[in-house]
Amino acid sequence: MTNIEASYLEFCSLPSKEWRKDFFSWETGGFVATHVLKAKDAVKRPGIAKEVEACLVLAKMGKHVLRLPENVLDKIDTILINGKPYRELLKFKPGFEKPRGYPDVYFDGQTWDFKTSTFRNEDSLRQTIKDGRKADNIIILSEESSDFFLKAMYSSIGREFGSREKDGSWMELPNVYLLTGMSWELVWTK
Repeated sequence: MTNIEASYLEFCSLPSKEWRKDFFSWETGGFVATHVLKAKDAVKRPGIAKEVEACLVLAKMGKHVLRLPENVLDKIDTILINGKPYRELLKFKPGFEKPRGYPDVYFDGQTWDFKTSTFRNEDSLRQTIKDGRKADNIIILSEESSDFFLKAMYSSIGREFGSREKDGSWMELPNVYLLTGMSWELVWTK
């Protein structure tokens, strides 16, 4: 059995009552599946088209992308993601029962959150990074990849890291990736 056939079997084995199977790439074996609770809520969210487009790009790169449900606090112990209760994938503030938020997708054994770049200045990028703490990684979706934008992004990350370095809370920050078109790159990692 080839890797692509194995990926297709994994894709097909997702329970249809829980997952909508959206896309499978026969070239790479990547796929996109959406949890049914995400599918119901997704049409209400701004930026959903860019998120779906990014999922397709990732699947074409060979990733097995699971689009995760949001605002499901009462179900985080019963929803299973790759055999684990959803609760185990969520990030909680110490002492709180409610998660920081809900990541957008799961692949490569990690949670990921999409952020649409509304680059106005370094502070807006810094806020984007802070907001991504609910996931292991954030992917900034941007058409912008100029040297000016990249310098501002590195500066924003440096400032946020610096403000958290003394108390050690910088470990809460997600790894940061930039996705422009069909390419992505790691911008910052812990």
